[in-house]
Amino acid sequence: MVELNIDRQWDEPVILEAGERVLRVQSTRDALLCLKNHWRSPGPARQAAMSGCEAALAGDASPDAALEAFLDAASEAGFRVSRWPREDA
Repeated sequence: MVELNIDRQWDEPVILEAGERVLRVQSTRDALLCLKNHWRSPGPARQAAMSGCEAALAGDASPDAALEAFLDAASEAGFRVSRWPREDA
């Protein structure tokens, strides 16, 4: 089981848009929760992204790898994706 109290921040948050829905995802934990709770399609990229996020949270993969897998899953699910500079950077 993945510890969701541990997180791996990304350099830039990802904004997902679909119709009226807008999601701001700024970390590996956010991405995993988004994939579990707000996803529109159960495709193979979603499963790969969930595995990548879990591995990054466990310290077995990089947050960048989780981010790339998440972006692939967002594309597969039909979200419009944009990046947003961090306010605290």
